[in-house]
Amino acid sequence: MSESILRIATDLVMKICQRAESGEIRDLDIMAESVLNDCRDASIQVIEEIIRHMNEGFRGDKQNRRSMGLVIKEKDRPRSLLTALGQVNYNRDYFYDKNLGQYAYILDQALGVEKYERIGAAMGAELVSRATEVSYAKSAEIVTGGAVSRQSVRNHILKMRTPEIEANGERRIVEELHIFADEDHAHMQKPEKKKGKQSRIIPLVTVTEGVKQESKNRNRTIGATHLSDEDFDTKKLWRSVEGYLSKRYELHSLKRIYLHGDGGVWIKGGLENFPQTVRVMDGFHFHKELRKVSRLLPQRNVRIALLNAIRYDDRRRADEYLQGLLEEELSDKDAEKIRKFAVYLLGNWKEIHLRIIDENLPGSCTEGLVSQVLSKRFSRDPLGWGEKALGKLVMARLYRKNGGQIKKDHFREKDDRQEMYSEYADRVIDEHIKGAVDFSIFEPEMPIFNGASGTQINIHGIGMMRNTLIN
Repeated sequence: MSESILRIATDLVMKICQRAESGEIRDLDIMAESVLNDCRDASIQVIEEIIRHMNEGFRGDKQNRRSMGLVIKEKDRPRSLLTALGQVNYNRDYFYDKNLGQYAYILDQALGVEKYERIGAAMGAELVSRATEVSYAKSAEIVTGGAVSRQSVRNHILKMRTPEIEANGERRIVEELHIFADEDHAHMQKPEKKKGKQSRIIPLVTVTEGVKQESKNRNRTIGATHLSDEDFDTKKLWRSVEGYLSKRYELHSLKRIYLHGDGGVWIKGGLENFPQTVRVMDGFHFHKELRKVSRLLPQRNVRIALLNAIRYDDRRRADEYLQGLLEEELSDKDAEKIRKFAVYLLGNWKEIHLRIIDENLPGSCTEGLVSQVLSKRFSRDPLGWGEKALGKLVMARLYRKNGGQIKKDHFREKDDRQEMYSEYADRVIDEHIKGAVDFSIFEPEMPIFNGASGTQINIHGIGMMRNTLIN
């Protein structure tokens, strides 16, 4: 194996020198791309040579194989895998396990390659990671140069085990938390490609330790952690939020947990098991609804009158004022808008009153959080989503937003039999492959190149000009 790798390395060096001699260095971009491709091809050859040597190690390990009941059924079955370097092709032996009565590819187990896998797990993780930000097709183009289809990207999303947000370290001691809850609306694919719109609500809960002002018109949430549910089940989501709070914070030190929302039923039902929860109306949504009603009767100063009633906590006054608006000459449509606003205002009176009177509460940011965390990927463009892929990709995007990194382990299931074969593979590698590489072959006397050759003249010239190339 050592001689083969040395030959590959020598061929690579000679090929690069030939490129320099041919004049490609006069166009740095072309030279860089050519050398990169040469190095990638040589790297694949090295990997394939190492794999070939590993397979020979398993084939020659007759004594240990007999003790495990492993018998070779077929030699050199081909396999290919798309990796970060490109397509890696190799052959491996097919074994029969007499003790378990089943077949196995020991080399695949040693390499961490799963059954039927055509794209490396690390590359699959990168495809999904990119897909949390861009389309499936764009992810495939960025990661593989278009070597795989967008369907392959989707398949890896469906294959992924949903990464969980971890609350590591000691529990934090804080007196106050601000939790923002809202939802996005994603367009769904209808069965049999039927026409019409169908949307799915994607709930989002963001746990923060408050809001910090960074500039005059810009605030930033402190220690934000985003949570949702793969099945879009809000009850399961709130259980996840409660579990996260219990692991992340010392609950006995929490005096207030402000829950900011737009009055939605699923939001008002959150954190019922936490007595320190204080529900607050999100300012953006309230003032948006108030402006709608104010425009219907501009001569009545609706906005000022209702804000005064809310500020002094005079619910009766607000109710009578809204009843008075309905006595004005209104269309049926405008009258219905006022009735709906009355239900909204009186049904969320306590939360709206707190928003108006407490100047220390942070400003509205639920809409901004949904926009940046969800809408930017899932609803801003005219996309049509499948239910399962949407849920998994939402969780993957939140995992990355929370600082997590999607890894190949998120795509693999635990298999006791695989663990057993992997242990055997590790033992064979230790006994037959480790220490088999003779690095002394890389330490002979360096060959003396002809200094008068075109290649050497070019290389020498590049070295002399290195300072003149820097601007």
